[in-house]
Amino acid sequence: MEMGKRNLLKMAMTLVVIAAVVLPPSPARSEIGRFDGYEIRVIRPRFMAKRNRIELGGEGTLIMNQSFIYTLMMTGLLDYHFSEMIALEFDASYGFSIDKDDKRILQDEFQINTQILRTEYIFGGGIMWTPIYGKTQLPSGNVVYFDSFVTGQVGLTGIKYTYEQCLAPPPDHPELPDKPPPSTKAYPTFNVGFGQKYFVSQDFGFRWDVRDYLFQYEKGDGSCTPDVKVGSDVHNNITLQLGASTFF
Repeated sequence: MEMGKRNLLKMAMTLVVIAAVVLPPSPARSEIGRFDGYEIRVIRPRFMAKRNRIELGGEGTLIMNQSFIYTLMMTGLLDYHFSEMIALEFDASYGFSIDKDDKRILQDEFQINTQILRTEYIFGGGIMWTPIYGKTQLPSGNVVYFDSFVTGQVGLTGIKYTYEQCLAPPPDHPELPDKPPPSTKAYPTFNVGFGQKYFVSQDFGFRWDVRDYLFQYEKGDGSCTPDVKVGSDVHNNITLQLGASTFF
């Protein structure tokens, strides 16, 4: 009898060892540290909440697609954010133009006075859509939060005509038209753009924009006889804008 009990005990221990070796481990143990087949998301509150807030900003603006002049402008921005994605935006820009060396060479060496569209002001209003909200980590370990947005606006562009290419009539030909005085004419404008905002705090951030301002102008407005209509043409100003804004 004692021998039978020993044999049964040996058989039971043998079966336990075989089961431990042959049978697969339990699913709970096998999946520890593995995430195959699972979608893992880390959800945190937004660092920067814009809903029902007013944004005031300022930017320096450069028109990038001009052949003979540089145009530098200061831009003011006023946004009202209805939600985290949709905002109503108004902006106004005013500035001046500087002649490039190419223009001075044409005038001084070849007596060629080019007709130029000098942008004096731009203002408009429209919708801003912010579909992307994200963050990135700097090498220092700091986390920077940002928005990516697109805009669409309508407004006006003011073009200043200096008529520097025109000459005053000689004294012996008083019947010729006088040189027109400098004037600024406004044209309806449509613009689209995109950009990003980088938030330093929950009330302040830096931003950049690239925009394309498209308008139709009367070609005769810049000629020496601006009262004579000669047809229209389409022009676009592509701008780069850098600045900052604060939220209330």
